[in-house]
Amino acid sequence: MAALRDRYAYELFEISKENGSLERDLEHAILVRDTLTGTEALSFLTRQNVPKPAKRQLLHKAFEDRISWHLMGFMYRMVKDKREQMILPVIKRYIELINRQMGKVEAEVVSAKELSPRQIETIRKVLEKKTDMKVEIKAGVNPDVIGGFYVIMDGRIFDGTVRNDLRNMKARLKRSAVQ
Repeated sequence: MAALRDRYAYELFEISKENGSLERDLEHAILVRDTLTGTEALSFLTRQNVPKPAKRQLLHKAFEDRISWHLMGFMYRMVKDKREQMILPVIKRYIELINRQMGKVEAEVVSAKELSPRQIETIRKVLEKKTDMKVEIKAGVNPDVIGGFYVIMDGRIFDGTVRNDLRNMKARLKRSAVQ
């Protein structure tokens, strides 16, 4: 599935490059991602018993005249080919490709409690220094995080949580007890 996702995303990316519309299309793709993420609309699109015309109508009402023709055509094609579940993964990958082309990367920072703007800025600066790219941070809160935070960026997880520190300490103690 990842290979198919990447192929679709790359084709969308190439169209945007050829049209010279990367920045505009990035905004459109973010609109699609944010509109569909965690909503009933995505659930509706992926239901097997919903007829294709109803799915197309939903997309038309949500995005007509708001996004580029090739993004709209892509989503219509996914409905036609019964690959609605691919829409969001392809859009997310497409956003990553455009961001990378523009020297940007998105990072999600998750902590036990809300981080201050100063903390977020400090994390952003550290990540920018490590990646040599402009980093856009989306901060989230997860009460299951005992303390500290973790970062999800470019498909990798950088875990700075207390739980991870305890897990590492336990592994070190087990190794030293065996020796």
